[in-house]
Amino acid sequence: MSWILVALGGALGSVLRFWLTRLSAWRCGTSMYGTLLVNVLGALLLGVVMVALSFNLDEFELAGSARHYFSFFEVGFLGGFTTFATFALELRTLLQSRFWVAMSYLISSVLLTVIGLILGYIIGGVWFYG
Repeated sequence: MSWILVALGGALGSVLRFWLTRLSAWRCGTSMYGTLLVNVLGALLLGVVMVALSFNLDEFELAGSARHYFSFFEVGFLGGFTTFATFALELRTLLQSRFWVAMSYLISSVLLTVIGLILGYIIGGVWFYG
């Protein structure tokens, strides 16, 4: 059952990432901003999802569904939505021609993604724990 949820979540996340990076390429001339956006949003959502799962852990354990929620959201949807490989490829391409842009992309990606995860935990904590 879990593999089906991973596949469904991955399909939804991948299609959403595809459209956001295409929109970025169309509006900004590069998919780099779309990749940054999906990675930061993915980290933020991961923080919220992890708090949501921990908030309802007893209920989920009793129902046996925590594994299914985790499979769908964290492994499937967010795994398909976020992309480290595309980030690495874009960074490599930038390093060949625009070193300082590449460095700013690297630093902003790492910092904003970590900040997104922390904000996700804060938002989830406020939302679920008050």
